[in-house]
Amino acid sequence: MGRPSPDCAEFIIGPKAGPVGSIRATGARRASNQELCVNTCNFFAAAVLLAAAIPLSPASAQDVSFGDRLFHEKADCQFCHGPDGDGRGDPRSPGRAANLHETILNRAQLIEVIACGRPGTEMPHFDKYAYEDSDCYGLKGRDLGNDAPRDPHSTPLTKREIEAVADYVIKTFVGK
Repeated sequence: MGRPSPDCAEFIIGPKAGPVGSIRATGARRASNQELCVNTCNFFAAAVLLAAAIPLSPASAQDVSFGDRLFHEKADCQFCHGPDGDGRGDPRSPGRAANLHETILNRAQLIEVIACGRPGTEMPHFDKYAYEDSDCYGLKGRDLGNDAPRDPHSTPLTKREIEAVADYVIKTFVGK
């Protein structure tokens, strides 16, 4: 029978191939290494194409929906940024909110801005412990004095919620 190649395993193929224990069944033939490698490559190519055809995950759609609710309700981002993210929020808001359609921030930067706010601006921090337990922009609250971002007018968010808002902003507003 010979030793299996280190590149591909040996298999018995054919219409009369027996169970794993039977090496030679009548009418069966040994698959060549080339056949096995080609079949393995075809299998992996099909798996990659199938994976590409499947949406990222059902959770991603749920996360965007979750982010939508946080943006419009719990965090009330729309109060300043407007319901359409265009920076035209409620007239009672502090004003000058960023137009989220024009932002050039990536996901990590958006998460940091939502968590830490923007020092010296009206953008509040949504991480309850920003500038206390964790560094924001490499700074502590004592380093910023009066320029430290204020608490949100609504409620703080968890890390997961902050990420969901960032994902919602990217999916819904950025570049659109």
